[in-house]
Amino acid sequence: MFDSSFFVAISFLIFIGLIIYMGLPRMIISALDKRSEDIQEELDEARNLREEAQKLLAKEKKNLDKAEEESKNLIETAKKQVDELTKKAEETLKEDIERKRKIAELKIEQAQTEALNDVKARIANLSFQITKNYLSENLDKKVSPRYNYCWFNWPNWRIDLPSRRIIRKGRNRLFL
Repeated sequence: MFDSSFFVAISFLIFIGLIIYMGLPRMIISALDKRSEDIQEELDEARNLREEAQKLLAKEKKNLDKAEEESKNLIETAKKQVDELTKKAEETLKEDIERKRKIAELKIEQAQTEALNDVKARIANLSFQITKNYLSENLDKKVSPRYNYCWFNWPNWRIDLPSRRIIRKGRNRLFL
């Protein structure tokens, strides 16, 4: 009856009684409860961090969307400004071209007027030379002095036939 297994069983029961008496199960349960609470706190903290991260991610996504919208608006505004500047530059260019065309037309008109006046002056001078030569060749130098002049429609010029010079003086009269 009292063999070794009996003593081992009794020792085991005494050991368990002592463990219970000393409060080892409470210590184990409190340690497990504390560990459970620590794990729960870590889980709650991880959940809170995850929620904060999701909130931060959502906020950053909103900021990114807002930044993309602003960049699109800036691009549209820049395109509009470029279009406006292009239109203004085209208008300015057209105005400059029109102004330069008018200036060129005025210069051409002035050149035509000057050329026409030059041709008229040359024609007048040539006519005067022809008339002078004709008169000097066809009038006799021995004509009396009272016929030694003629009226001529050339203001302020006088032809001196003996010296064959044209002198600017007299009033609508050519002296021969």
